[in-house]
Amino acid sequence: QWYQRRVRVEECESRVKILEVVNSIIDGCGKQIVDFVDPLIGWLPGLWGVATDHAMLQSQLLTTARKLSRCLGSMSVKLYGFTDPVLKYVLTQDPEMILLEDGIILWLQLLENAPCSTPSFVQMFEWLYPLLQLGSDSLKTSLLIIECTILLDPPAIISRYGTGLISACVTLYPEVVGESKVLINNIILAVIKTVPRDQWPDLTPLLHVLLKNLDEFSDYSKVLTTNINVLCYLILLDLTYFNNLIASFNNSNLLKNILEIWTSKAEHFYQMEQHKLSLIALLTLSTFNPDLVSYHFVNIMKLIERAVRKCTDVDEKGNRFDCILRKHSTPDDDFITGGETEDYKRRKILEAADLIAKIDILTFLRAKFAELRQAVGAENFTQLS
Repeated sequence: QWYQRRVRVEECESRVKILEVVNSIIDGCGKQIVDFVDPLIGWLPGLWGVATDHAMLQSQLLTTARKLSRCLGSMSVKLYGFTDPVLKYVLTQDPEMILLEDGIILWLQLLENAPCSTPSFVQMFEWLYPLLQLGSDSLKTSLLIIECTILLDPPAIISRYGTGLISACVTLYPEVVGESKVLINNIILAVIKTVPRDQWPDLTPLLHVLLKNLDEFSDYSKVLTTNINVLCYLILLDLTYFNNLIASFNNSNLLKNILEIWTSKAEHFYQMEQHKLSLIALLTLSTFNPDLVSYHFVNIMKLIERAVRKCTDVDEKGNRFDCILRKHSTPDDDFITGGETEDYKRRKILEAADLIAKIDILTFLRAKFAELRQAVGAENFTQLS
C-alpha cells in the first residue's frame, strides 16, 4: 500500500528515491515479501515507460527487478513480462549502453532462478556475442550467462548457437587471462557433459588453442586444473576423438609433454572430485597406450596414490570406501528442500549423473591394473611396480 499511494508521484527524482526505499524494504524482508510483490511487479512496466530519458530511474528499476528475482527464486517467472522487453532494450537498443552492466547482472540473476527454459532465453543468447568484447567484469558475467544458459537448455542452445559460440571462444581465448580462461573451460565442459557425443559442435579449433598454450598455465593452478578437466572428459567420453585430436598436431612428443604437466601439477587439484577424475582418465588412457606408463610411471603412481588418499576413507569395520560414491548415495537435505537457486539444482543433478559419481574408484583401479598387467606382460608390470 505504501508504494501504491506514491505511484502518482511524477518527478523522476522522487520516483528514484521511492525505489531506493522499496529496494531497502525488499532487502530487509527477503523471501517474506513474496506474498506482497504482485502489485509492485504490476507497477514496474508503467514506471519504465515514463523513464525513457532518466537513466538513474531506469537503473533503479533494473536493481528492483534483480532484488525481486533473488527473493522470488523460481517464481521469478512473474517478472518476465517486464524483464523480457526491458533486457531487449538495454542489451540491443540502448544507444549509450549506460545500463548495460545492470542489465547483464539482471539477466544472470533471472537465469539462475529460472525453473525452465523459455523461447526468450534461447533468443537472448544471440545478444551475447557483442558482449564478449566488453571489459573484465562484464565479460566474466557474460561468460557465466553462457554457461547458465547451456545448463538451462542444452539441446536448443548447442544446436542453434554451438558453432558460433566455439568460434567466438577461439577468438577470445588468447586475449583473456586467469578467471576468464577458467570460465571458457567451464563452457567447454558444459557443452560436452550435457549433450550426447553426436551433438557436439566442432570443438577442434578451440581445443587446439587450449593445448597449444597448456604449458603457459603451469603457474596458474586453476586454469591448469580446468584445462586438465577438459582433457579428462574428452578421454572418458570419446577416447578416439582425443587420440585424433592429439594426432592432428603432428607432434610425437605432445602427449608425453601433456602427461608430464598433468602428473607433475596434480597437487594443485583442490577438490577430491578432480583427483578422482584425473585418476580414472589417466588409467583409461594408460591401458590404451601402455608405453606411456613406463615413461611416466613414477609420477602416475604418485598421482594414483594421492587420489586414493584424497577420495577414500576407512569405515568402522576397517573397509576402505569411495567417499564420492558414498556422498552421492546419501540424500542432500539442502538440495531436497530447494534451499538454493534453480541453477544450483541443475548443477547438482548433472553432478549426480557424472561418471565420477557412479564409478567406484577402488574397483576401477583394480580392473585397470589387471588390464595394464595383461597389456605389458606380467614380468614388465612387476618390474615397473
